[in-house]
Amino acid sequence: MAISDHDYNTARNMLIVAGSDTAEKSHPKHTGGAGSPNSHGRQLLVEARDEFNMMNPVARTNGRAAVVAAANQMGIDHW
Repeated sequence: MAISDHDYNTARNMLIVAGSDTAEKSHPKHTGGAGSPNSHGRQLLVEARDEFNMMNPVARTNGRAAVVAAANQMGIDHW
């Protein structure tokens, strides 16, 4: 199942607001309605999770919450 551009970009923005440099370096999706593969969303989540795990405890907790919210936004259960 494809992730809509809106859902991917909203999730990406959540991660950016939480402090993810990797999400900020990624490109917004604009597939013209075709959507993106789930693997793109999972990769975004994994990179942000790994990045947040290296931060101080407060940023780590906020980052993990953002990753969960981003996963929910994209409809990704397993990553």
